[in-house]
Amino acid sequence: MDLSPEHLAARLEAARVPALTASLALLQQTDPQSADRACIELYGTARPAAGDPPGGTPIVVMTLTASAGSVDEAAIELQLATPIAGQITGANPATGTIPLWARIKTPGGGWWSDASVTVEGEGGEIQMPQTGTEGGQPVARLFNGATARLSSAVFGG
Repeated sequence: MDLSPEHLAARLEAARVPALTASLALLQQTDPQSADRACIELYGTARPAAGDPPGGTPIVVMTLTASAGSVDEAAIELQLATPIAGQITGANPATGTIPLWARIKTPGGGWWSDASVTVEGEGGEIQMPQTGTEGGQPVARLFNGATARLSSAVFGG
């Protein structure tokens, strides 16, 4: 069967909220006895191919709540419960580390997605506040002992 462009567009639109609901379900911890939670890990290493090993240890791990968030059907968005924070422990002890990408993992540690990380306004899927300027470019350099915090986490559908 060949679908008209309007028919195909209508089907894709109708699938958006169910797709976001399925994505959220992968991040949720439904076992009340389990302490395992989904998380967001920030890395300063080169971003690997999708789902490949990260090639280093995370700069910081930010743990989600058991429910992870919610789906806003009107806005067609998956909104993670925020704030999400974690203590920075994997940065270079002498110079700190600039996060380049993030990996989001399911409660069982499985790969959910990878995302780019940039300074606010630079277009990354995760944007962090600028901490300085290096080589004429804004950077968000993270240092051990500090806390990284995401105040908003929204995925459009």
